[in-house]
Amino acid sequence: MAPKPPAKTYVGLATWLWMPQAQWSTLRKSVAAGATRVTVTAVPESVAWDMGPATKTCYSAGREWTVGKMPKGSKTSCSYTYKQVSDFEPDKKFKVAATITYQVDWTCAGNCTIDEGTLGQVPGPTGRSAIRVSERQSVVVGGNS
Repeated sequence: MAPKPPAKTYVGLATWLWMPQAQWSTLRKSVAAGATRVTVTAVPESVAWDMGPATKTCYSAGREWTVGKMPKGSKTSCSYTYKQVSDFEPDKKFKVAATITYQVDWTCAGNCTIDEGTLGQVPGPTGRSAIRVSERQSVVVGGNS
């Protein structure tokens, strides 16, 4: 996330969400028994970011925010904007969790009764964090009357 915990974010500020590209990759495992080989392939389809007050679903790894290296006006495909402070949450932080959902299919070669099939969409392990959300307020001071 950017800002990265333990730094805090602010109400109304887009908090960028991403994961390392290596985590957003196709997983493949093959197992052989005699002349039969089964291969299971899991392709990432979406990631559900539980941000505390709401969930944001993204369909990519997102774009990493790098301090001092982002051109002005940079955008991301995955962000969340808090509408309230986290002051009344446990530890004064919103709990955050991210779970990738994979489309899982299999193929069989050799002595098989069926050549291929699907296990459908399968959630992966959940990563967890927490972030503090504060509020910035400004006061406008009038000129001379």
